Formats: sequence, structure tokens, C-alpha cells
Amino acid sequence: MSLMAKKTKNNPNTFKILAEWLKDFAFDAAGAAEAFLLSAGSSRLMMRRMRLNSREYQSAIYSLKKSGYIKRTNEDQFLITPKAIKKIRMLKVEESDWRQKEWDGRWRIVVFDIPEPKRRERNILRSLLKRKGFIGLQNSVFVAPYADFDDLNLMRSELGIEKYVNFFVAKSAGIDDDRLLREKFGLNSDRGKKVRK
Repeated sequence: MSLMAKKTKNNPNTFKILAEWLKDFAFDAAGAAEAFLLSAGSSRLMMRRMRLNSREYQSAIYSLKKSGYIKRTNEDQFLITPKAIKKIRMLKVEESDWRQKEWDGRWRIVVFDIPEPKRRERNILRSLLKRKGFIGLQNSVFVAPYADFDDLNLMRSELGIEKYVNFFVAKSAGIDDDRLLREKFGLNSDRGKKVRK
């Protein structure tokens, strides 16, 4: 279960609805849309598409309201709040696939020094990096062969930790041997291709 699912209280359908909104609405990295409306008609259509019965759907909508993700504006519309849009953007980062067919021989490195008052944000970042395939070289240095720094930039912006997190793309120096690291990721050093088993 992803971190996003854990944060939608105990109703798994709340997470499903957020994921469904992710499919239906595109948000740019700058987050141009601050909020949008969901009509009752499109809400019912989503319920059918997700194969939820009325009770499950109403329970999920209640959970979304209680969590501050939506507000009812009138009988026919819900306002999807900036809090929900932020959650959906973060979910998009979690769901994106960074893996490429071939490794280019360069390491993606994330280095951070996030102060203790932002421990929660630091833990979210560290947890995301691990789920996306990074391994820790040190407590605040993570490395992977693949990464989307646009996605990571969005995440650090949403968490408000931009000034504490840096991204690097690096190739191992000729005098260094990154064989152990390549083995951990199952990479073939000669051609930069994934090792076939």
C-alpha cells in the first residue's frame, strides 16, 4: 500500500476516487488549476465506472469531505479543494514510471539536508525515493539509475523543501569502480543494458 493510500483514513474507496481524478484531470507542474468543480452527474458516472455501489460511494464522498478534499457548493456540485489537487499531484509522482529500456551509464543522485522541524516532509521524501527504487548510500544521499527530476521537483515543491534538496546526474569517475552498485540494480556495465536472467 502506498503512502497516499494510508493517508486517506480507513476508506480504501477514497484512495480509488483520488486515483480516478488523477486519470481524468491533468495538472501541470506549476499547478495552474487551484480547484475545480465536480458535478453530481459526473460524480454518479464515476461511481458506475469504478463499480462502487451507492453506499460505498457515499461513504467515500463523506470521507473526502471530512478530510477536506471536497466541499459541497450546492446540491449538484462539489468543489475539489487545493488540498485534494496537491494530493493528486503527489499521487501522480508516486504512480509514474521512471524506468527506461536502457541505462545511459549515469547515476541519478538525490542529496538532502532537511532540518528536524521538517522531519515529516523528510520522511515522506525518503519513503518515496525508496519506493521508486533508490538506495541509500548514506542517510541523506540516495542513488538510482533512473529518475524523473521533474517529478521529484514537483514533490519537493509540494513538500516545501526545495532549498534543502539537490539533484545530480553523474557518471562514475574512471578511478572508481561502481560494479557493486550496478550489481544491486542488475545493470550490465559494458552496454548499459539491463542484465537478462
